[in-house]
Amino acid sequence: MAFEFCTEALIERLEGSCEYRVLKRLSPPHQYNPPDGTTTKIAVYLDLETTGLNHETDEIIEIALVPFRYSTDGRIFELLTPYNEFQEPKSGSISEEITKITGITNEMVKGRKIDLQNVIDCVSGASLIIAHNAEFDRKFVEAEFEVFNTKP
Repeated sequence: MAFEFCTEALIERLEGSCEYRVLKRLSPPHQYNPPDGTTTKIAVYLDLETTGLNHETDEIIEIALVPFRYSTDGRIFELLTPYNEFQEPKSGSISEEITKITGITNEMVKGRKIDLQNVIDCVSGASLIIAHNAEFDRKFVEAEFEVFNTKP
């Protein structure tokens, strides 16, 4: 017997119970502002998860890169193809503490590796790298990927 249901009604019922919180997948628009002839540049938003705080001894276990076109007056025009990948640490397993902080488990990274060419393709055309915690993230990516070393 097949069950028919209305997703929105289920969400409303779950959230109405105060026992659940339903997360919805974000579907960002591809285009934020219509092209208007303005000269644009490419920036890349960077986010990392790592096995710890020391860029000399700890490792990247996830990288997210979101390139986008922007104008010098700050308008974002469009998102380009993002890259997101897990990486199994060479030094062993992910500690329970890091799993609690990041939500990333050893099972999620098992056999996974960040593809250097995908990182290069995503970053090489960028005139700017942006990160929420840039002081932390930049140390890790500059140690791991040469393409970041010449980017502001």
